[in-house]
Amino acid sequence: MTMPNAPLSPPRHPPRHPPRPAKGERTTARILDEAEALFAQHGFAGTSLRDIATAVGIQQPGLYRHFAGKEELYRAVFERALRPLFDLMDGVLAQPDLTAVPADLTDRMIDLLALHPNIARLLVRAATSPATETDAIAVQWLGQLVDYGRRLTRKAGYDMADGLLGLQVIAVFNMLFGYFAAAPLLQSLLGAGCAEPELLTEQKRLVNGLIAAFGRPG
Repeated sequence: MTMPNAPLSPPRHPPRHPPRPAKGERTTARILDEAEALFAQHGFAGTSLRDIATAVGIQQPGLYRHFAGKEELYRAVFERALRPLFDLMDGVLAQPDLTAVPADLTDRMIDLLALHPNIARLLVRAATSPATETDAIAVQWLGQLVDYGRRLTRKAGYDMADGLLGLQVIAVFNMLFGYFAAAPLLQSLLGAGCAEPELLTEQKRLVNGLIAAFGRPG
């Protein structure tokens, strides 16, 4: 007896998951995580490669399979945390017909900073340290951030003297990065980390309120 043809069921495939990073990549990420936390706590000069290796759980020579030395590792910490932020701002600046900075720009910046909150402590330290304790690498990244702030402000149509522009950039910097730099204080006062969704939502509201208080460009 011939059976009628039945519609073929689509082949079943197991759900696809993102490929798991290789062991070397996972170790590199752990090194960057621990280095970021230790540099934020003790500064570049106060953190040794031995401290970082101990925190990661590897021998110090093992670090050299991933980074040539402490300075290269320090630069990589900044690169990982801030490059996505710079890419975001570059995308905004590259729009030729833009007449105002997107309303959600600072929200997206806050979300990116929340992935690496310790980087804010390094930048705030660089901004407030005396000249005798200059962190040249952190200051270089800080200078790039300030330049982006100026360019975005001009792009938004604000026409103001350089002094006033500088004050505005500093105000936004303090709001964006000061929040994450104060994470230990937040934990002490509120018993919550700076990446808590409710606190991030409130932080976004406060930053947007500050920017709105600058008034309309022109």
